[in-house]
Amino acid sequence: MMRVFSGSFVILLLAHGSALALDVTFGSELQEQGFVSFPTDNGGFLTCGMFVLDVSRSIVSSEGPGGLDCMLIRCDSKGNVLWEKEYYSGPWLDLAVAGVPCDDEGFVLAGVTTTMDEGQNNWLFKVDPQGELVWENNPGTDYDDWTYDLAATDDGGYLLAGYVDSLSGSGPVPCLLKTDGSGNEIWNRQYSDYGSGMAEAIVGVENGEFLVSGYTESGEKGIAVPFLMRTDENGDVIWFESFGGMAGHCYSLDLSLPGDGSIMMTGYGETEEGDYDVWVGKASAEGDILGEWTFGGSRDDMAFSTCPCPRGIVIAGSTDSAPAERTDLLLMAVSPSGDELWWVNHGGPGNEGAEHIEWIPSGGFLVSGYTSSMGEGETDIWVLKVDCEGQPMGD
Repeated sequence: MMRVFSGSFVILLLAHGSALALDVTFGSELQEQGFVSFPTDNGGFLTCGMFVLDVSRSIVSSEGPGGLDCMLIRCDSKGNVLWEKEYYSGPWLDLAVAGVPCDDEGFVLAGVTTTMDEGQNNWLFKVDPQGELVWENNPGTDYDDWTYDLAATDDGGYLLAGYVDSLSGSGPVPCLLKTDGSGNEIWNRQYSDYGSGMAEAIVGVENGEFLVSGYTESGEKGIAVPFLMRTDENGDVIWFESFGGMAGHCYSLDLSLPGDGSIMMTGYGETEEGDYDVWVGKASAEGDILGEWTFGGSRDDMAFSTCPCPRGIVIAGSTDSAPAERTDLLLMAVSPSGDELWWVNHGGPGNEGAEHIEWIPSGGFLVSGYTSSMGEGETDIWVLKVDCEGQPMGD
């Protein structure tokens, strides 16, 4: 059961930002990280992240907060905090990593929760515009489950993408799980025929169908390769395609529709030199593979999120390559033909990275992630608004 933080366990998050542009951090002396942000009315936003509790006071009981817990922060257009709330189920891992806004101005969030009695479960919950809990549920199997992404369905329900572990004793397998509008499970599909792996991203398309991307490990070498599949409204596979990937493991972590009728995916993979490069794949609406490209410098470059931009897709992640001092937040754009349009680093002397990027209806992008160069503690939540070239954007 999820509970809202109250009393002596509340951690006050301090916000710092620029008066000229949306570039704000939220944090305490402990560790925080942002996973996803959504634009809200009047230019504001809601950020979903996590924080780490001090171990010396975290494991009070199975009913108390602790470990990694979930937080929501709602802000106005200047980055001023309107409210913040924390959510947990027990002394270990409680994370919401994806979400969707609702027609009633509430939000549905999804991820994973860990309890002493039940282990690792899918976690789906709804909050109202003030962050008060409306409902929560833990759909899934008796094994370990994890949700990485979710989408709203045409009938008012939700579709979760992730994995189920140990269902056949061979490791995690990609999974889709359908719920009704209150998070009650309707059906659950595991795709073990394609090898062990995970479903990382999901997008709804026409006729109630869905596009799902992720990665699977199969064959004698067990190398992870990206996959893209299309399912009908019941989770039955219409087509499934695997990409060639890279020299080593290659992971597809997000997908978007650039507007030319194609599907573009992004993630990262191992090069022959042993570092990581950004990976981009493209397919037609019928599942025909149209291309694969890699981007990067002499060190690690990783992509975690993507969304359409006026000339293709924009990608958010992290880079260790020059001119980064350590790890910088990475933003880049790629055309539908696989050409790099621009590449921008944001960061300071510490470590930075982006976990999510979202198109803002009024123009530009909302980026959320983490920073250790600014803020109050070891790592803080970092939210910034950028224009269509990845540059800081004023109000």
